Amino acid sequence: MRTNEKLTTINYETSNNERIMSIQEKIQKWAEETVKKYHEIANRDNVNLAYYTQSDLSLLSEEPELMIIGINPGSSGSYQDQRKNKNWSYLYNDPLDKNHLYKGNYGREEGKPSNWENHRKWRYWNGLKQCLSKTRDLFNSIEDDSKIIITNASFFSTKKANKIPDSLLIETIPFTLDLINVANPKHVIFLSGKKCFERLFKLSNSSKIFQFEYKNVCGNIYVGVLNGKLCIGIPHPAYKTREELNLVASVLPHIIYAENYENIDIASIQKECAIQIKEFYERIKKGVSQNANLQQHRINKEYILQQLTTLVPLIPYEQKGKTNRYKLNDKYGITITSVDKGYIGIRHINYNSTDYNVTPDKDVISIRESLKKHGYSISEKAWIGVKPFSLYGHSGDEVIENILKEVSDLAAICKV
Repeated sequence: MRTNEKLTTINYETSNNERIMSIQEKIQKWAEETVKKYHEIANRDNVNLAYYTQSDLSLLSEEPELMIIGINPGSSGSYQDQRKNKNWSYLYNDPLDKNHLYKGNYGREEGKPSNWENHRKWRYWNGLKQCLSKTRDLFNSIEDDSKIIITNASFFSTKKANKIPDSLLIETIPFTLDLINVANPKHVIFLSGKKCFERLFKLSNSSKIFQFEYKNVCGNIYVGVLNGKLCIGIPHPAYKTREELNLVASVLPHIIYAENYENIDIASIQKECAIQIKEFYERIKKGVSQNANLQQHRINKEYILQQLTTLVPLIPYEQKGKTNRYKLNDKYGITITSVDKGYIGIRHINYNSTDYNVTPDKDVISIRESLKKHGYSISEKAWIGVKPFSLYGHSGDEVIENILKEVSDLAAICKV
């Protein structure tokens, strides 16, 4: 880890052709150095996480208008599995190939576009466009891959951002800082607002690589300075309300065009965006009220399990803790459990860790087809089919009633 290395500003040539070449040469060199370090870290037994970045850096033709940085990629998987996956062809052929980072999220299934080529279909993309809708030059820039960088503070992938340990962020964030330094984007936006800035601030206190400070503007919108460079923190635009996205869109121009961190007039921004701030907090208040009402009517999975214990017209073969199992016939059984969100599962009575996705026999295939028509998920490897309580109704008594109605259907389906 390069804890004593100083980040320096790159001096670009005045000639446009030379400047383009300089950016590409520097980025390729960055990718070559970075992939070696990530490969070394990923091979540790206590890490073994897949890693990748997002946008295709080979498409940059000049210093980008905008760099958007999330905490880390939101998927899962091990590095060893990634190396065996032919969809990640560069890594598959050579784990130290710079293209693993230089070409971005290039993973692809045969005959299909790469992950990055599909990014305009990503769940958060429309939300991101809404956030930039009142900052016209940036709104236009995100449609041009030669003017943007989409990346992460760490390239190691975990299903949720809070699952990546601080130690791994501290060790890998210097390479993202190097990329900022090499590319020299005009504007930097971090996603996940408060959560991201809080982690950056915490890490900066124990790192010699970077200095960071920040302040709240309003809502979940923040402004900070990272190694002297102005950066903005906004909520991750996936699953956000119209009011929150509109607030971000209204506030961003005031920060984007500020001369520096010290000159940002938060009071003035709050006054200019008072209507949007009011709408944002009114929506939060309304959401809290709605959630309280929903909480009163939530499904009580323990109550459901307790009632079904005496009501299910089947022979039990195991009743233990949060799980009851009953015989549909001599071969297949039904499991009713309050584990997780509560669900029903179908599998063999003498289940022996079979992976139903790998070795389904013709009877299992037939049963799965029938269960699918009844709303069961048939993708779980440990179950022929599963169905959550929530698909049976909106109250405990409704769920119980509909499960009891379905039991006879299940017995018929599994009679193969």
